[in-house]
Amino acid sequence: MNLTSEPTCLGLSEISHAIVESLRSPLEDKIPDMMQDCGLTERLGLGQYRWNFIIAQLKDTCSHLGWIVDNGLCQRGSWKVPVLFYGKARILITFMTEGTFAQVRKRRDKEKHYLCGAAAFNHNAKAQYEQFELQLPGILPTDEKWIATSQEQLTQAVRKDVGDIAGHVLILFDTHSDRLLSVRAVQLTPTLEISFEENWTNLIRDPYDAEQIVTPQSSDIDEDELLVSLK
Repeated sequence: MNLTSEPTCLGLSEISHAIVESLRSPLEDKIPDMMQDCGLTERLGLGQYRWNFIIAQLKDTCSHLGWIVDNGLCQRGSWKVPVLFYGKARILITFMTEGTFAQVRKRRDKEKHYLCGAAAFNHNAKAQYEQFELQLPGILPTDEKWIATSQEQLTQAVRKDVGDIAGHVLILFDTHSDRLLSVRAVQLTPTLEISFEENWTNLIRDPYDAEQIVTPQSSDIDEDELLVSLK
């Protein structure tokens, strides 16, 4: 597999650290602090609830960088998917846990999941050789209507046209209790094989300056993740 620990090839080197910190801070700091303040000892339903903290942190951090829209959420039934648009590279960025990704890519009806719509923006992505061994389900031409609907919803979330979007990157992360264990950025093929990935795990506890000065980009834009399929 094409794997690197340097976040350069996907064009996200300027913002990779900020993204990782936007995951680490809610999971390792804010949620534990809230539980302690409220005297909570159990984590029932935390798999879904933690996304509220992650979305809030993404909005705060990325607004500081000047490239997240105020309402960058894609509505999928009762679920809202955080969607970022990085104008410098013209790519959509979405987020998912490793466990959910492992299940979604093997679903027989995965074309109904928003991830297939997002991955369809990676027109020329080719699966790495070892990915073929997974024998993932394909997508039939008759199912392309689901892909088109997902793409429309994702682009509406960031107020862009399909022509403005050059590709998609999925940020995958794994956790245990209050610890963020790993983060990687992957480029997928339209059938959800991994084409390229960057390992960002080394950035999790690397010192991060929340007050760093970043020149904002010019822009005209102001668990259970499995339940996001179209009906």
